[in-house]
Amino acid sequence: MRALGFAAAIIVSMASMFCAEAADKFPPFWLKSMTNDPATNYPLKKYSASLSDPASTAIRNIMLARVVASECQSARLSKARVKAYRDSMLGSLSPDEMKAASFMAGSELRSFNYEVLAHLCAGIDYQFGPKGVLIAGAVSPGKGEPRYPYDPNRPYFHLPDFTGE
Repeated sequence: MRALGFAAAIIVSMASMFCAEAADKFPPFWLKSMTNDPATNYPLKKYSASLSDPASTAIRNIMLARVVASECQSARLSKARVKAYRDSMLGSLSPDEMKAASFMAGSELRSFNYEVLAHLCAGIDYQFGPKGVLIAGAVSPGKGEPRYPYDPNRPYFHLPDFTGE
């Protein structure tokens, strides 16, 4: 009987550790806004809005698709859709125009951090799903969470520059 009580105590402690680990994935105040709805998910709304220059908007969209596909769990990039979008939106730009648009798009993503990534992972379908507002069908939704856990000591990360490819 004593062994049964001990086993029950271990099971309860393991279950509470699992629940605590799941709750610690994200700060609790993020969870309400991590939706596929831009009305409640501010990063989703911000990064879905058009920039002043259509070429910069296209480059930002391509950069976001690549980052979200590589940093969100089980998300996959459709290279063919991204290439078709790139060719249709940026095909006629000169190298100087491409460089200027790339700089503007990169400037928009300078403050990209883990919180933004978590919110964009939750909203992949809105931006890049089959009826996505940025690049339709460019990224499969995956699990809607980042690949790695939140580290409050390293909230920011550097996004690669757009090279035109």
